[in-house]
Amino acid sequence: MNFPEDNNELKLALEKAEAAARLREAPTPNRLCEDWRFGSPHRWAADLVALLEDAQTPNAGSIRVEAPEGVACEPDDELRSDELLMSSIGSDKLLGLHLKRFGKGVCLFLETSPEKPITITYETDSVFTPTTCILAAPGVRAQITERHITRGGGTIFCVRDIKAMEGADISVHLVEEGSSGSRAMNITNISSVRARVRHLTEHTGHAWAREETTAEILASEDDADIQLFSANRLADGQVLDQHTHQLHAVGRSASNLLYKNVLDGRATAVFAGNIRVEEGAHNTDAYQANRNMLLSEDAVVHSLPGLEILADRVRCSHGSASSPMDEEQLFYLMARGVPRHEAQLLVADGFLEDARAAFRGER
Repeated sequence: MNFPEDNNELKLALEKAEAAARLREAPTPNRLCEDWRFGSPHRWAADLVALLEDAQTPNAGSIRVEAPEGVACEPDDELRSDELLMSSIGSDKLLGLHLKRFGKGVCLFLETSPEKPITITYETDSVFTPTTCILAAPGVRAQITERHITRGGGTIFCVRDIKAMEGADISVHLVEEGSSGSRAMNITNISSVRARVRHLTEHTGHAWAREETTAEILASEDDADIQLFSANRLADGQVLDQHTHQLHAVGRSASNLLYKNVLDGRATAVFAGNIRVEEGAHNTDAYQANRNMLLSEDAVVHSLPGLEILADRVRCSHGSASSPMDEEQLFYLMARGVPRHEAQLLVADGFLEDARAAFRGER
């Protein structure tokens, strides 16, 4: 499609038209879709589609940004065109509906390294569909925390685009805080161009949450690296549905994933991860691990790690393990006077702290 380079309004209009066509053609996720098979998440997806298709559904929520002076934090009206080109993991319909609700969110332009961490907070008790764009210029070092707070029976659906350029080193911590009737969904695209990115997610309280993370290394040297972490406590009938793609478009790059969950009651955790190494992306180093601690016989885990290797001279592997809490660790704490319930909390928190510590670079 051709248009004048300086005609941004026309470019945006054409991209929005393409996005509208994408929405019309995309099916509502169902149980026959490979990316929505386990834990019955397609039922939640159908409800979310109906909610977002309703013209009467509000787009209501608050936005707060705490950033040091000099950090450019602009409304995302123009850079939303990036979102039009984003990929999803089986959620084109939902992404298209998000695009129709064009206009709210935050764009961070990090041209120099901020002196202090940056915090972005989205909060709602209704339905809120914000967008976060983070662009780190070459050489920038930054720490960013993004908090999503959903109260009552609210729903938050956030699309997130994170780009790090040559020599940048950024960490992004997403904290999802919900209540027993709330829902959350995040579609996150992370791109590294000879840069390092660390990304940690933590979910608490939501009845249902879905997380799709695509991490792509577009240009690399030996220090190109994307690391993905997640640490979650699930209880009652909570459902957490996580899907990831680690995409190595070029060689001499590395990615690492460690997702950990503690499940109690009738909680359900779904993890489906894929490492894809493209043709010619030699000397790639990639790993993914999904670890789950089960505190109840009624908890359910579906774990599907996978590899798709189209290059030579690579070191790629994956692992998955789900097991009850270690009784020896409990006995050790209880023998020193710690009540059983408190001992269980300590062991569970220690299990999740491994992912948090790796995110902080402490292991």
